[in-house]
Amino acid sequence: MSHSPAFRPIRRHVILGVAGLPALLGACGGEDDVTRLTNDPIPLEELQNDNAIGSGVDIDFTTFDGSPSNFAAYAGTPLVVNFFSRTCAPCVTEMPEFEAVFQAFDGNVAFVGISTDTRFGDAELIVEQTGVTYDLGWDPNTDVFERFGGFAMPTTVFVDAAGVVRETWSGVLTATELTAKIENIA
Repeated sequence: MSHSPAFRPIRRHVILGVAGLPALLGACGGEDDVTRLTNDPIPLEELQNDNAIGSGVDIDFTTFDGSPSNFAAYAGTPLVVNFFSRTCAPCVTEMPEFEAVFQAFDGNVAFVGISTDTRFGDAELIVEQTGVTYDLGWDPNTDVFERFGGFAMPTTVFVDAAGVVRETWSGVLTATELTAKIENIA
């Protein structure tokens, strides 16, 4: 069923920067609470969605210039797919580090950044602000994001050279962490 933009059902992702999720959950732990979940932080590893692991990447997406593309076109090279949004402060923080890692791998690993912003102008603005130069796509309805098992921003998907998803990570990654995850799929 097709919906006009004004009547499209809202399917938006959680923009917590996942690092803030334990604090959010722990904030419900005051002395006056009827039910107390926990004061212990929840490790990010326990919050990950592994549904896409082992799946192929024959998934269409739209590039920033409006052209159709497919992640399967990157087969033969390890691939990093990073979902971002202008309203996600952790996304903005990690994108320059992703660019540095992309440059350091010098074409031996492909990167695709996918904006989930509903307005294309917002997507363009964050790319301009962060200086990323790798391939870019736009997913305003979050269809691609959901197919990869994303649930929070930022989310990064690691695909091996055979085109198989090896990991989906929701949360901020430093350049060192990103490099280590790439080395696990390369």
